[in-house]
Amino acid sequence: MQSPRHIASRYVLFGLILIAALLSLIGIWRGKAGGELPAEVETALQLRNLRPNRWVKFHEERPGTWTRQGHAGMAFDTKRGTLLIFGSDTHGENWDNAVHEFHPLSKRWETHQAAAGRETYRVDAAGTPVAGTDALMPWAMHTYNAIAYHPRLDALVIMSTTDHTPAPGPMPSIKQQPTWIYDLSTRRWKTFDNGGNPAPTFFGGASAYDARRGVLVAYSRSVWEMDSAVEVWRKASAESHHDMHHAMAYDQRRGALFVFGDYRPTSLVWSYLPGASPGEEGRWTLHRPTGDPCPPHSSVPVAYDAAQDVFVLVVNDAESGPPPQPQASSASTYFYDPAANTYIKLAGADLPAVGMNYMMAWDRNHDVVFLVTGDWHGTVTVWAMKPQK
Repeated sequence: MQSPRHIASRYVLFGLILIAALLSLIGIWRGKAGGELPAEVETALQLRNLRPNRWVKFHEERPGTWTRQGHAGMAFDTKRGTLLIFGSDTHGENWDNAVHEFHPLSKRWETHQAAAGRETYRVDAAGTPVAGTDALMPWAMHTYNAIAYHPRLDALVIMSTTDHTPAPGPMPSIKQQPTWIYDLSTRRWKTFDNGGNPAPTFFGGASAYDARRGVLVAYSRSVWEMDSAVEVWRKASAESHHDMHHAMAYDQRRGALFVFGDYRPTSLVWSYLPGASPGEEGRWTLHRPTGDPCPPHSSVPVAYDAAQDVFVLVVNDAESGPPPQPQASSASTYFYDPAANTYIKLAGADLPAVGMNYMMAWDRNHDVVFLVTGDWHGTVTVWAMKPQK
């Protein structure tokens, strides 16, 4: 029988051999790449080794002919690990109805298709606002937080409407506002059938994908759930606690949806625990957080980090300027800890004011949150942070 010391020596030797093999493999990899790891591997390592609770300016540019819109929204494509932006400020100033995708590992923006010309905007025979020539597209519109990625459909879902989009010319009145589905495999738009009935609308509302039940939940003065199996929306709750400009994120640990902010700014938090099946009524709960004081907020970017069990918020700091619209020049980062019902302000995680923003997402592959900022006259900036409670 071998002695314990001899066995331990063999394990040490095996470990040294394994380390040497890994170093050799990295050396070969670097040699093939001209002395460097492939760019995407370097980026992945960069993301995994970010200093916790500090924002890093991950990428910045003015990508071609488009810039970030404050009234637009963003979803995270969990299949491809990319950020998907759709929406514009409209009001006759911007008519961008293209999908813009950010690929974090290659640090590049991609525009899926050119924005439709205003001359293609029309109202079809069914009274639906549509655009495009070669392919059907929705009008440019405010999306706010009524945008989500649906893994089962592998699609971007737009639940907002064209309420603030002026018609570019005389045309028939709009009779219905459909839910729009953007198939990411074909990069084609279609309208959600909804059993042949008018779709509920969520202008100024919020949405999130319930991964536990495989259901998309949308909220604007009532809660609706998309039953993709039979292509219908089902009303789950008529109860409402918000006006508009709120944000909603899904808590994977509790299977609940948490709502932050409102048109009249608030730091209160509401959660909604859904029923077992689409359309089954859920339960609302009001939370009055303790901990660090968090300024009342509206139109706030929020993401839930399931690894750390915290929601991450970036809240514009109030400025002591004159009413009625004091402007903030900076923003602070907060955790909301649902287990402790506590706000935690992060020291050293300040940012320039983000304005109206619905563009934050958690990347579970690298355990980082991405935030997209920028004025529509300037550059688009992607920030990254590794939360640590």
